[in-house]
Amino acid sequence: MTILVTGARGHVGHAVLDALVAAGQDVRAASRDATTLDVPDGVAKVSADLEDPSTLDAALDGVRSVFLYVRPQGIEGFVKAAEAAGVRHVVLLSSGATLEPKSAQSRIAIFHRAVEEALIGAPFAETLLNPGSFATNALGWRTDVAEGVVRTPYPDSRIGAIHERDIGDVAAKILTDGSHAGQALQLSGPSPISFREQAEVLADVLGRPLRVEELTPEQAAARMTALGWPPEVPPEVLRAMERTTREPSVVTDVVREVTGTAPRTFRQWAEDHRADFS
Repeated sequence: MTILVTGARGHVGHAVLDALVAAGQDVRAASRDATTLDVPDGVAKVSADLEDPSTLDAALDGVRSVFLYVRPQGIEGFVKAAEAAGVRHVVLLSSGATLEPKSAQSRIAIFHRAVEEALIGAPFAETLLNPGSFATNALGWRTDVAEGVVRTPYPDSRIGAIHERDIGDVAAKILTDGSHAGQALQLSGPSPISFREQAEVLADVLGRPLRVEELTPEQAAARMTALGWPPEVPPEVLRAMERTTREPSVVTDVVREVTGTAPRTFRQWAEDHRADFS
């Protein structure tokens, strides 16, 4: 049976593909426009829009398990199509925000929780992956790094930055063996690391100095909005950053528990992405 990976253009989606291929699984990669996909040899490609149920039947044909990105607008149609296709297990890339104590007031958590609840109520098994901060967020510094600087609010905010390959390895293991059904797994990197420390690691890996320039919350919010973030989201993200200057983000050992291998460090992530900063 085939495993479908949606959002295969993304960093995590591609990491899931790589891990499944390495495990010898039959994989199908999906994106809105399959012609844009760059996938490993032997991986089939299919165009599928989670907001357009008419595109899902072909994508799900013969599929046993699905790696799913959050798309609330199309989740009801996806559930129906997946049930009709005989899907047995869906692994969802959700967000650690849904596990926060004040998630009911969080737009990010509400967005992800809508999909979580639809899958929990579906007739097939589900596993929710709830990572906190992604190490790939550091790619947003590329322009600044080219100028020899890392600009960030709250440089001493300490987060459990997780490598996308660790998320991919966890997802691939569960998609392959069907384990952890009905569970929500809080994923993180191996230890809290501040933005200032990330900048130091990047400087060392890249072999050039990087100074840290602290942005005000207002400056940071303006930058996020200019990148297309909904205006109500930056204040929420910035509040979380401020909080983790006082109490580091939660760090778990779930990656090791699922895969048998310790999560990768931020230094490993930086070495893997050295070329992205050149």
